[in-house]
Amino acid sequence: MARARGMVSREKVDNVLTEYARFAHDELPPHEVPDALEAFGVAISAHADDVDDLEESYTSLLKEAAALTDGAVTITDVRLHGGEYGEILEFTRNGVPVTQDTEHHSFDYLDHLAISEFIGHVDPDPGDDTRWFYLADFVHLRDATYESYYVFATPEQAAVLEKELGLDLR
Repeated sequence: MARARGMVSREKVDNVLTEYARFAHDELPPHEVPDALEAFGVAISAHADDVDDLEESYTSLLKEAAALTDGAVTITDVRLHGGEYGEILEFTRNGVPVTQDTEHHSFDYLDHLAISEFIGHVDPDPGDDTRWFYLADFVHLRDATYESYYVFATPEQAAVLEKELGLDLR
């Protein structure tokens, strides 16, 4: 489906399908859709479980997001500081400093609200690329770990993903 919409190369589709063939279902359960999109390289996820290092986790998330932009956005100089657990996230986007307030209650968990606010800084400039990051709302299993997924797509691709895969992209 994503291949037909120009989101993924034929080679990537073949590699993912080969790797995941042994786990294939007749139908992809709704709670697995975002993870499948991440496997195809059109989405990223922010962990809801505990992380080893907040700054390193934000750095990784931002750099994974930037990698999806095919060079349109570069992220450097990621730094978390201030407060007991680090309450200010700073990074440089294409040479321009960005500051984002965060709220942590421990060193172990990312601030998902802050992520939803700063992920837009990784969107390419509108005149250059019509893709941007959408927060994917999807069916969750009870007692399962809650991850935040961000799908990188054009508005047209997002509409197809919503219709065909049952996602709510915001």
